[in-house]
Amino acid sequence: MAPPPTSGAGPASLRRRLFEAAGDGDLQLFKRTATALDAGKGRIREAVEAVTSRGAGVLHAAAGSGRMSMCAYLVEELLVDVNATDDSGDTPLAYAVRSGTLDIVQYLLDHDANPDKPNGKGSTALHLAAAGGNCDIVKALLSNGANVDSFCDTGTPLHMAAFFKQDGAMKILLDRGADCNKVFNTVCTPLFVSLTAGSLKCVKLLIKAGADVKGVGSVTPLITAVSNGLTDFYNCLLEAGADPDVRDDFGHLPIEIAAYENRRKDVEILLPVTSRVPYVRDWSVEGIISYVKSMPSVKDDPMYKMKPDDLKLEGNKAYKRKDYATAAKLYSMAADQCPDDDSTLYSNRCLCWLKMGLGDQALSDSGICRMQRPGWAKACYLQGAARMLLKDYEKACDAFLDGLKLDPANVEIDKALCEAINCLKTSDATK
Repeated sequence: MAPPPTSGAGPASLRRRLFEAAGDGDLQLFKRTATALDAGKGRIREAVEAVTSRGAGVLHAAAGSGRMSMCAYLVEELLVDVNATDDSGDTPLAYAVRSGTLDIVQYLLDHDANPDKPNGKGSTALHLAAAGGNCDIVKALLSNGANVDSFCDTGTPLHMAAFFKQDGAMKILLDRGADCNKVFNTVCTPLFVSLTAGSLKCVKLLIKAGADVKGVGSVTPLITAVSNGLTDFYNCLLEAGADPDVRDDFGHLPIEIAAYENRRKDVEILLPVTSRVPYVRDWSVEGIISYVKSMPSVKDDPMYKMKPDDLKLEGNKAYKRKDYATAAKLYSMAADQCPDDDSTLYSNRCLCWLKMGLGDQALSDSGICRMQRPGWAKACYLQGAARMLLKDYEKACDAFLDGLKLDPANVEIDKALCEAINCLKTSDATK
């Protein structure tokens, strides 16, 4: 009898061969290699499970390559862990979802794969399926108990479907009761994500499902649509109750934003629904465009030409002299130039909103701070302060508690928590 092809191979070579055989679905080679690795110890399962690549085991490899016979052997005969994770926290089910192999997905679910097991970023198999737009896999996961509103760093599966313009997957999720107003990063609903992605189909599906078209403070779906020139989106937003009279952070109406960009059709749509303002004498399409063009734009402001560090410095000076509106404007300009680089810009602007009594805006900025720096106690404090301003005492307590966990010796947060608890007790007593 000829010796097996693994004869004489070293452990590293055997492990590599085993992993490749799993991915290729070569069951006979896999068994021979596993036997050689076991070296007569009678613990083949342990030998097989010890073979990994960046934490991914042979079942990951087989599931990701759509190898049904290999998966069945590993799960039913060797009894390998169907919910084992790689270094990123992904399970074999996640690999199967990414590869789009419905039969493997269903097989793993039938053999106790956990559809809600999150990876290191909190994403579940349903997040991946929604992002990929694989409707059959989305249905399979939901039919096997997947949480339709599972939450991760980038939101829910509905947020993922919105971001990747997967209207088919979105409809399934909505039909199964997905929360169309679930928020991540304080203000980011699936509707905002769909607008940013530019999917009219997704926007219409969300509005039909009852998505909030009002937004938070100056962050509204209509302003987002106008700022991105999404002319075809206006009517469905307006028909659903979007307010055309809400201004952006610089005090501009949606119609003024459109007029400045010389988008005549947009102005024509917005004109009949926008409340007339006294400073525009000729309230017509031409009159509004002419007025806006005659006014200095934000970019004409000398401050707009300043570097982010200089804007931040001037903002700090304005804050110290209690000119909070100017400080907020300066921080906004700096953030526009480097939105992802300096969470202190958002924390500083949040303080301005708090001083001005603008709770919604403060809540938005504190949420950005917490997302950018999850381990920052100050971000928790700011979020708690914003909740206090909005009289949401229960969530204020939660935020302050989060802050104390990060910085147990912080006297300011401890004092704020005590105040929030007292307000919560008083509020409950009056109900």
